[in-house]
Amino acid sequence: MDRPPLEDIDNPSAHPAWNTWNVQTQHTSWTHQGWTWQGIWATWGESPNSKEGETWDHVVVAFHGFGRPIEEMLTYAPLFPGKTAMLSVALCHHQGSSPPPNQAVTTALEPALFQSAIDAWVLGWTGESTHIESRVLLGYSLGGRVAMTLFEHHRTAWDRIVLLAPDGFYKNPVYRLAVETPGGRAVWRWCDQHIDFVRSVVRMLRKCRFIPAHLEHFALHHTENQTMRDLVARTWMTHRMFWPTLEGMTCAWQTRGEKDSSQQGGSTTHAGRSPLFVAFFGERDRIIRWSWCKRWRQVAPSWVWFLTVPSGHVMRHQKTVECLRSAILQELTPQTDP
Repeated sequence: MDRPPLEDIDNPSAHPAWNTWNVQTQHTSWTHQGWTWQGIWATWGESPNSKEGETWDHVVVAFHGFGRPIEEMLTYAPLFPGKTAMLSVALCHHQGSSPPPNQAVTTALEPALFQSAIDAWVLGWTGESTHIESRVLLGYSLGGRVAMTLFEHHRTAWDRIVLLAPDGFYKNPVYRLAVETPGGRAVWRWCDQHIDFVRSVVRMLRKCRFIPAHLEHFALHHTENQTMRDLVARTWMTHRMFWPTLEGMTCAWQTRGEKDSSQQGGSTTHAGRSPLFVAFFGERDRIIRWSWCKRWRQVAPSWVWFLTVPSGHVMRHQKTVECLRSAILQELTPQTDP
């Protein structure tokens, strides 16, 4: 397969955390059944002129957080040493990714359709004769929820899952109301039409100390203009099928563990190896809380790790990335409950 030449997409000095890994990048897009996604194909640990039929240590499919750029996911290149390719995908309604033009902008995306699109997209870059040692899902915040759902529904398609401050463990009441009930959607439309009044109420609630400062900031940021409010509503509606369940994830872990056991001759231990499923939570994160995954931690097998790291919700800073890398390379141990 003749691939387009790879080139840096931005000023290298703007991304010191990943540019030191000599990451080569190329903008890419893919259309599947009318849906179109924008993305970046990035490679490191290899020559940009590598040919079809070679072996990749990792092929990573990465999903960003709400309102975040796809370039941000390249920050996590240090988590994957060796010859690696990353497809950083712009989720629908972000950076030009869009639903079919003949359908409503809030059309629900099905996980099976998204998985098929990703499979074909990656194959278009790697070629059929390429051997991939490890297929990895990497998701941050909203992207973590998308990654978990894909793993739950297509558990044998992925070898490793890495989640960063992942959404998906807890569905807040505002989301349930606005997305899952007709009355809630009507309330959302009313709020959109009377947004100045709604924002003044938020400020008043904070002034009276009924809500914490971070919640006031979160609400005001996501309602600051029509573009942002449309992005919130459309992203929520289009990805409403992307909610993992505890029951489904438990089955996925069991299936993945059985697959790994058969490949290891019946052993289900993973001593000396990186965790196959790891979810990182920030110790100071007030957006995605550690307590939200408690029930999941209680039923997780030993090769599923839940870890806290010294950060807030933002995990792209270099020291945080170094901490994440240490954990994946097993220099840290999994968090345990008392």
